[in-house]
Amino acid sequence: MSASGDKQVEMLGEFIIGFLKGVFDFLVDVSVGIRKLPEKTSNFIYLAINAAIGAAFFYLKHRIVIHVPLQYRKVADIALYFPLALPLIYLYWKGQDYRNFINTFDKKFESIGFYDKGKHKTRNIKGEWNESKGYPKFIGGKKEGKKVIYSFRSNIPVSEWKARCLDLETVMDCNIVKLEHTKASKQIISLHTIPTHQGLMDFIPWSDNCVSEKDFELVVGVAMLEDVVFDLNKVPHALIAGVTGSGKSVLLRCMLWQCIKKGAKPYMIDFKGGVEFGTLYEQFGEVVTERQRALEILKELVAENTARLNKFREMGVKNLPEYNAIAEKKLCRIVIICDEIAEMLDKTGLGKADKKVYEEIEKELSTLARLSRATGINMLLATQRPDAKVIPGQIKNNLPIRISGRMVDPQASEMVLGNTKATDMDDTRGRFMYSVGADTFEFQAYAFDDKFLRKGDYKQGEMLTNFDDWDNGLDDEERVYIPCGDDSVATEECIEESDNDILPEDPVKPSYIDNEEGDDELEGF
Repeated sequence: MSASGDKQVEMLGEFIIGFLKGVFDFLVDVSVGIRKLPEKTSNFIYLAINAAIGAAFFYLKHRIVIHVPLQYRKVADIALYFPLALPLIYLYWKGQDYRNFINTFDKKFESIGFYDKGKHKTRNIKGEWNESKGYPKFIGGKKEGKKVIYSFRSNIPVSEWKARCLDLETVMDCNIVKLEHTKASKQIISLHTIPTHQGLMDFIPWSDNCVSEKDFELVVGVAMLEDVVFDLNKVPHALIAGVTGSGKSVLLRCMLWQCIKKGAKPYMIDFKGGVEFGTLYEQFGEVVTERQRALEILKELVAENTARLNKFREMGVKNLPEYNAIAEKKLCRIVIICDEIAEMLDKTGLGKADKKVYEEIEKELSTLARLSRATGINMLLATQRPDAKVIPGQIKNNLPIRISGRMVDPQASEMVLGNTKATDMDDTRGRFMYSVGADTFEFQAYAFDDKFLRKGDYKQGEMLTNFDDWDNGLDDEERVYIPCGDDSVATEECIEESDNDILPEDPVKPSYIDNEEGDDELEGF
């Protein structure tokens, strides 16, 4: 056979392969369109309209043909059969639209070089094998309230997905609020996203209507999907960090005001001469400006904690809410607030005498951080300098609520959140991140102002010890102490032993109030 004959055969073969591929693709698109029909009622309506139009043309074709010039009637007669295919064409359009939507992900992933590094081969129209890049394959999506969840099959580990999160947000034009592999397979990745135009607000005014009615739940701001709420009965202590101007002091006072309104007894530690809390807050509790007085209070609270542990054991309860539910005389919630924890703990450049005071303060704080979870003694600590030299690991590791404003130093972000994401935040005042397990979420804190403070007697409950003059505690015969051996003062080991019997299990995660309801399939999927 001549070369021209071979060429013609090759062209014929390519035509047949192309034709069959086109038919196959058409049938695939139709089948996809059929699968997409149940997602929306309107799909069935549009299909019915197309079927009705096709049937009407076919039924009226004889009346239409008579108006066509005689020489074109045969063509018109054949053409009027085509409206019968309108339902099929509609299904093809639905399927092709969906497949085009899927193909956009390949282009987006290609633009940022996001693919697995293994070799992939695909066969071209001539049957030849070509190497291709393994982009994540889109396998489905759905809507849940404001949230859109995309699912991909991929050999790329979830850690690499998280590392490229900012790039993915850019090409997909969304905010990724959660990224995880499914329980069924580590090759299936779920991206929980919010459209960019539905992102965080830059300013959220505070109102006392925001205060939760639940026992010592503190509402601190609004995330992409929900209000951010921390339950001090479950996560008792907080660390709030951020550079100057980030809004951490505003957030701290917002949490303090909620504690006051709920009846807590506050100790406000401010070594800047009391300027952070000022005289407005002195009506609600003691503003501590001297380190020696701070040490005295911490020692008193350790003793109060010891007494409460012993009382709880005696009453057969595990925590403050359980005790107050059955006790005739209620115990008060106690909150220690410090606007700059570094002023209490940073021993750099101190003399021997001053250093001893700091070390004692650190010891008492560490004891409360470890042992006061069940007793209703909570700590809300803020700092600009969250480094290991300032905040010892024994204290930091017992502060389950970790909140960070914008950070310049990656190590500071790592110290608070366990990652460097706080360095990527913008400088919007009141913008924070908080960590829950391995996940980190961004939120906008409420814009609290001292003008919301209202005079009143909010206190609820008493103290067991007589160290404090707030209602002078309980009567002497009702006071309890934990003896340890022959000594009348409990040692730290004894406190810890007692605490092991009454504390709940490991700290649970913060709770979140979802603002959105309803699950719908994603439009266009």
